Amino acid sequence: MLLMQIKVMNKEIKERASHKAFAKISFIQLENETYKRDIKAGGDGRLSVDLLKTCLRSNERELLTWQYIAKLIETDE
Repeated sequence: MLLMQIKVMNKEIKERASHKAFAKISFIQLENETYKRDIKAGGDGRLSVDLLKTCLRSNERELLTWQYIAKLIETDE
């Protein structure tokens, strides 16, 4: 009985972790599209193009990290 409850709990945790990782990936992708659009437009009125480019590079690294985390979650037995 206890073993069954642990397996169900682990499955639920894995599913929640997967949803959180993919939500974060989607958010970062949307943010990157905004950065690209603002860079193309010459800035967003608040941030310089150079700062937007720095933010985009940082987000691209963050995206790779979250994609790796999602892969680990999905391939975990």
